[in-house]
Amino acid sequence: MTYVTISVILTIALFIALGFSKKEGIVAWKLRGRQGLCLLGAIVLLFSCYAIVPANNVGIQYSPFSGVSDETLPEGIHFKNPLDTVYMLSTEVQTQSLNDLSGQTKDAQYLLIEVDIKYRVDNDNAFEIFKQFRTLENMNRSLIAPTVQRSIESVTTKYNVIDILGELRNEVYTQIEKDLQARFASNGVSFYSITFTDTDAGAAIESAIQAEAVAKKAVETAEQERLRSEIEAQKRVVEAQADQEKARIDAETQVIEAKARAEANRLIAASITPELIEMKEAEARMIHGWVTVTGGTSIVDARTPVSSTPEISE
Repeated sequence: MTYVTISVILTIALFIALGFSKKEGIVAWKLRGRQGLCLLGAIVLLFSCYAIVPANNVGIQYSPFSGVSDETLPEGIHFKNPLDTVYMLSTEVQTQSLNDLSGQTKDAQYLLIEVDIKYRVDNDNAFEIFKQFRTLENMNRSLIAPTVQRSIESVTTKYNVIDILGELRNEVYTQIEKDLQARFASNGVSFYSITFTDTDAGAAIESAIQAEAVAKKAVETAEQERLRSEIEAQKRVVEAQADQEKARIDAETQVIEAKARAEANRLIAASITPELIEMKEAEARMIHGWVTVTGGTSIVDARTPVSSTPEISE
């Protein structure tokens, strides 16, 4: 529409300007053939016959005759009626910081909450967002902030303040995320994430929570010490049982070895006979170099040769 207005103004201005002439110092205006050049102003209309939708945006086409079209224009160049206007709406992920949120708890306490919320406008529902809010700034103010506030209030009223700031913190955050996802989807907005940058319940409540945490830590420490003592006692019992078992095994081993030695001695004693004794004695005499002449009364040195021929004296 802007280009149409400029084209009309430029055409009229050229038409009027080209009608003036100066002759003999007198300026006069009348219709002239050169005024046809004013149609060059219509060239500006060419710029109003197309629209360029940049990346990560959708085009919302508005006609002065039919209003907002429910068909959005994707990225690229699009031809259009010169009288139509194409508005751009970003589909990038938006980050909105909200610093003045509050939540009431189940035990009638109040929290001051600061969050960063991430979302994006759905391509298919962009025309509805445009019809309702026209710009993302208006949507942040009129839709995003109130929706986050209602979601936080709907969840925090189910929990006590100590639970929200203590053990159940992650559970509360998860419930708020699920609630926000449903609320945003019903308005044509895709929810991405919510980050709680600060949650303040006042100095008194936070001191109470800190004291409770210290007491709980002391109980956990005492319990850990008790378990450690029990484990050490059990370890000592196991070690004592192991020592007893080792002593029992050693005693049994000694008994077995003693029985084996006794049995060996018994077998050795049983194997000694008079013949064996006589043989051993003979072996001993042979070792010491002595032999006994069988049936005789004299004993000779076995190392002296014994001649078989008697000696003859002269």
